[in-house]
Amino acid sequence: MSVTAHGRTARLGRILVAYALTVMLAGCTFIPRGTAALRREAVQAGQPFAKMPRQRRFPRLRAVPSAGQLIRRALLNSPDVEAAYWQWRAAIEAIPQRGTEATVPAIGTTVGMKNGVASQASTMLQLANMSSAPIEWPSKPRAAARAALQRAYAAGWRYRRAQFAVRRQTLDAWYQLVADSTMLTLLRRDAALLRELDEFVQAQIRTGRSSPSAALSIANERTGLAARIAAAEAQRTADRAALNRILGRSVLRPLGVPAQLAPSVPPVGSLSRGLAEAVQGNPDLMALRGDIRAGRIDVELARMHYIPDFSLTAASSLDGMAQNLGGALMFPFVRYRAIQALIRQRRDELRQQRAQLRSHRLSLMARLVADLEISRSDCRQIGLYERVWLPRLRQLARFARAEVAQDRSSPAGLVRIARTRVQTQELLLALRLDQSERRADLEALTAMRLGAD
Repeated sequence: MSVTAHGRTARLGRILVAYALTVMLAGCTFIPRGTAALRREAVQAGQPFAKMPRQRRFPRLRAVPSAGQLIRRALLNSPDVEAAYWQWRAAIEAIPQRGTEATVPAIGTTVGMKNGVASQASTMLQLANMSSAPIEWPSKPRAAARAALQRAYAAGWRYRRAQFAVRRQTLDAWYQLVADSTMLTLLRRDAALLRELDEFVQAQIRTGRSSPSAALSIANERTGLAARIAAAEAQRTADRAALNRILGRSVLRPLGVPAQLAPSVPPVGSLSRGLAEAVQGNPDLMALRGDIRAGRIDVELARMHYIPDFSLTAASSLDGMAQNLGGALMFPFVRYRAIQALIRQRRDELRQQRAQLRSHRLSLMARLVADLEISRSDCRQIGLYERVWLPRLRQLARFARAEVAQDRSSPAGLVRIARTRVQTQELLLALRLDQSERRADLEALTAMRLGAD
C-alpha cells in the first residue's frame, strides 16, 4: 500500500470514528434503574383494560351480590380508574423520552461548482447533530430521566388512590341501598303497629275510655309516617340507580339486597398506630412524596444549565482527499440571570410541594382521628342499645303482656313498647350505616382492607 493510500485510509478512519461518536452521543438514552420493574408492574395491572370497554366481559352478579363482587365489578368498569391507569402508563413512557438527547444526527451535502461543473473533490458529505438542538452533557438527560421515574411512581400511587376512591364509592352506595331497604322494612312495621294502636284507641273512644284527641294525634303520626315511607321508597330507587351507574349497569336494573347491614368490624389498635399507618400508606401522601423527589432533581437539573452543551461536525469530500472535523461549545454563562431565575423557580415549586404535603398530612390526620373516634363512639352506642336498651324493652314487653293477660292494662301499652323497639332499631341502623361508611373511609385513607368485604 502506498503512503498516499495509507494516509487516505487513516483520514477516512478518523472521519468514521467522528461519525460514530456523533451518532452515539445524539442517540444516547439513559434509563434509570427501576424503570423495567415499574413497567412490568403497570402491564400486569393493566390487563383488565387491554380491551375496549364494549369488548370486556364483566363477572355476573348473584341475585344478592356481596360487597366484594360489587367492588370487583366497579373497578373493572370505572372510567376514573382506567383514566388514572393510562395516566400512569403515559408517565412511564415519559422516562425514555426525558432520558434521550433532544438532538438527532443530520446528514447533509455541499456541492461546489466550478465553471458550472461539480466534481467529487468539490462535493462534501457532512454529518452533524441537528442545528436547532446541541448535544447535552450526559448528566442532563440522566437527571431528567430520574425525575420522570419519580413522577411515574407518583402516577402509580394516584392510580391506587383512584382504585380506593371507587372502592369507597361502591361500598358507600351499597351500604346506603341496604340501609334504605332495611329502613323501609322498619317503617312499614312501625306503620302496622301504629295502625293496630289506632284500632285500640278507636275502641276505647267508643267505650268512652279515651278522647277523640288521642285518635287525632295518632292520625297525625300515621300521616307523617306515610310521608317518611314515600320518601324512603324514592330514596331507595335513587340509590339503586347511583349504584348501578358505578357498576356500569342500566340505572333501572333491579339489584337484590340482604335483609340487613352486615356488622361492621370496629377499628382496633391505638390512635397513634392508625396515624402511622395512614402516613405510610396513604396514596395521596405517597404521590406527593414522589413529586417532591422529582422536584429535588429538577433543582439539580436547573443548576446543570451552567454546564456547556456542544455540537460536533464531520465532513469529507467524496474523493476522500479532504476531511474536516469541527465542533462548537456553547457558553450558557451569558444567560446567568435566566438560569438563576430558573433555579429559584424550581426551588419555589419544591417548597410549594412540601407545603402541600404538610397540609395534606394534617388534613389526613384530622379525618383519620374523626373516623376512628366517631366509629368507636358508634360502636359503644350500638353496644348500649343492644346490651342494655333492647333487653330492657323485651323485659317491659313481658311485663306488659302479663298485665294484659290479667286485664290490668290495655294492649295499647304493649303496642307502644313494640313501636319503641322498632324506633330503636332505626337508630341502630343509622349507627351501623355510619360505622360502615367510616370504615370504608379509613380503608381509603390507609390504602388497607380492615376487614372482609
